[in-house]
This record gives sequence, C-alpha cells and structure tokens, in this order.
Amino acid sequence: MNNADIQECKEVIVAPLAAGREVLGLAVVICCIFLLAGLRYAQVAPTEDVAAKKSYQIQDIRLKNQAPVLYRSLLGAVDSITWTYEAAGNWPEISELQTESLPPFVGDFLPAGLRGFSWEMHQGETWVDYYGSNKEIVQEEKQGTDPLENSFILRIIDLRAGQYPYPYIQDAQEDRFTAQIWINPQIVDYSVGPLVERGWKWVVSGSSAVNGKVTESSGS
Repeated sequence: MNNADIQECKEVIVAPLAAGREVLGLAVVICCIFLLAGLRYAQVAPTEDVAAKKSYQIQDIRLKNQAPVLYRSLLGAVDSITWTYEAAGNWPEISELQTESLPPFVGDFLPAGLRGFSWEMHQGETWVDYYGSNKEIVQEEKQGTDPLENSFILRIIDLRAGQYPYPYIQDAQEDRFTAQIWINPQIVDYSVGPLVERGWKWVVSGSSAVNGKVTESSGS
C-alpha cells in the first residue's frame, strides 16, 4: 500500500470556554434573578408609614397568647355599642351588653383563659371606656387554665360631640365614631387621665396608623 493511499487522520481539539468566563456568566445570571425578585417584593410588600405610627401604638400582629382573641371580640362589639348609642342617646351599660350575650362582656363563647375578665364602664361627655381585667388570675391558675395577664380598654368616641380624649384618629371619611383598643401588659386598675402616660398601648391594625391623622391635642 502506497503512502498516498494512506490518509492521515488528524485529531482536532476545540478548546472549551475558559472556566473564569463561565463562572462570571453564571454570577451575572444569579445577580439578575435576585434583582428582579427584589423589585417584585418592593412592588407587592405592604408599606408602613413610620412617621404616622406613634411610640404608644402597637400593631395587632404583635399581640401574644390569647390577646388577639380578646382584641377581635372587642372590635366585633363596636357596631352594637354605637348602634345602641344612636338609638337610645346614651352608651349601653355593661349589664345591657351582657343581656345581649355580647362577647367579650359575656365569656361563654371565649377560651377558658379569657372567661375571668370583669368589665367596668367609664364615660365622659363625648366618649366611653369599657375597661376589662382578669383579677381572678390566681384562682384560674390553680384550676389549670392559662389566663391572660393583660388589661384592656375599648374606647369609643363620638366625633360630633365636641372635645375628645387624647389621642384620637380623625378619619378622612369623617365618620361619626372612632374606636380604639388599648392594652396594658399588666393587670392594672382603671384611673382617669391620658392612657399614654400610664403605660397603655394603642392597638392598631396594619393600616390603621396610616388611614387617618393622629390628633394629639388634649381633650376632655
């Protein structure tokens, strides 16, 4: 066989991309993904107006133990109380709310740890406070229940009546009533005076602090 008949086979080796270029390209792709994810979160995440939220306000999502249950019960009672006030011209007494089996003034439909709350009514010319605390906590602990060791005040203000207790929210829609729920981390007695100065916290929902203007002028 002649050498001409023999075809030489040459091995062609194609050099791969440099490893450094591959790593750089992958890093760029990952950075783009994180950037797009961050932009998307900024669009859909709820925003909080830090300037509107006061030091004496606490968001409802920060309530602990069974406090959210009592908080929601008080919120649910607001419409019944204001309806009675409009119809009768005076704020309903605790006994009236209990006659209507309205939680949390009647604890039949509440968890065992909330049934020991006792309620008092205090009012001014333009507002009413429904104050509740669990002073039977020692007895309940002996019975094996886990009572809530907070005090609560449901405050409802008639914004058409004149001077108001400090502070309050002036809703942009100019509703007649505004309701507040205050919590104290301890079992304390009710006393007259600004709640802010006595360690109480105003519970607000995620948007309550920004939906209206917090007015801090003194009232009755």
